[in-house]
Amino acid sequence: METLKRMPFKARKAVFEKLEEIADVASLSKEERERYENSVNVYRTNLCVMDAAKEEGREEGRQEGLEEGLEKGRQEERLANARSMKAEGADYAFISKITGLSEDEIRNL
Repeated sequence: METLKRMPFKARKAVFEKLEEIADVASLSKEERERYENSVNVYRTNLCVMDAAKEEGREEGRQEGLEEGLEKGRQEERLANARSMKAEGADYAFISKITGLSEDEIRNL
């Protein structure tokens, strides 16, 4: 009881609300208690499913971000290589063949 007195009001309120819920459940008939427990189990299952779906979504997002980042890095590398070859006087057709860039893209570098 001493611990309860030291708790902030909101925390004490939550403790009493939980005790009230327990008392309500204890007063249910066997059939009502089964329905209540089934309902709680469904609720908890739904929470677990939602948490798993969120984590799966996060993982998919990370994977997509990684793939986009790698592709951007490859494109930057192609552009850097094309600039270097262009600066060395390489033929645009050759640069295009090596980098996969179009000759127009190479001209615009």
